[in-house]
Amino acid sequence: MPRVAYDDAALTVWQGLDALQFIDGLSSNKIVDMVQGEVRQTVFTSTQAKIIDLATVFHMGKFLAVQTHKSQLERLLQHVTPRILNQEVSIVDVTDQNIFCIEYGVMNNEVGRFKSVEGITHGYLDEKYSLLIASLNTDCEWSDDTDEFHEWRIKNQVPWNGFEVTKSNHPLSAGLGQLVHQAKGCYIGQEVLARMISRGRQGKKFVKVENGTVDDKYITTQGQNFSLAIIRESNQ
Repeated sequence: MPRVAYDDAALTVWQGLDALQFIDGLSSNKIVDMVQGEVRQTVFTSTQAKIIDLATVFHMGKFLAVQTHKSQLERLLQHVTPRILNQEVSIVDVTDQNIFCIEYGVMNNEVGRFKSVEGITHGYLDEKYSLLIASLNTDCEWSDDTDEFHEWRIKNQVPWNGFEVTKSNHPLSAGLGQLVHQAKGCYIGQEVLARMISRGRQGKKFVKVENGTVDDKYITTQGQNFSLAIIRESNQ
C-alpha cells in the first residue's frame, strides 16, 4: 500500500496519573476511558472552539504518546502547560527521535487499535488509512510525493492539517465532527460546539466539489477534477 511522508508530524510523551483526564478536559473527544493498546484522535480547541491542533493519542500503558504537528506545537504547549497547575502531568517532546508517514488506500479492520510490526507502530485511525511511527534507526520506506495522497484525500473527503484543519476553523466545519463527543464532560470550547450542534447550524461545512463550481477562495485542497472546500452553509 502507498505510504507518504508526514513531515509536519510531532510527537510528545505525556506521563502522570492525571494525563488522560487532563487531555480529556482540553479536547473534543472522549479520551478518559482509553486503555492500553488503543489509539484515538481528538481536537484541542480554544474558548471560541477554533482548532488549536488535531491530536492522535496512543495509550502505551505507563504513558501516552501524542502525535500532533510541528507547525502547531509551540501554540499547543502554550495552551496546555499553564493549565497543568497541581495535576500530575509531564510533557516531553520526542519528535526528533522519530519518523512519521501515512499509509493509505488500506482496509483496516482494527480501527482504534495500534500494534508494532517490525519496529514500526501502526495506528489504525480509519478504515482507509493508518499513521506509522518509527524510531530514526528503523528501516521504513515512503514517498515524498504528496500529489497522489492529496488526490486520494479528495476522493475520500479526508480533511488534513494545514489544509482544512487550521486555526481559522472549528472541528465541525473542518470535517472533524466525528471527533466531537456529544456526551462527555466539559472541555474548552464545548459550549460553542454544543450550541452549533443543538441548533443544527455550524456556519460553514466541509465538502467535495467539482472544480469550477465554487469560488476559489473556498477551496482548501485543489485537485485535478475535484477539490475539497469549506463553504458557508448557504452556498450549497
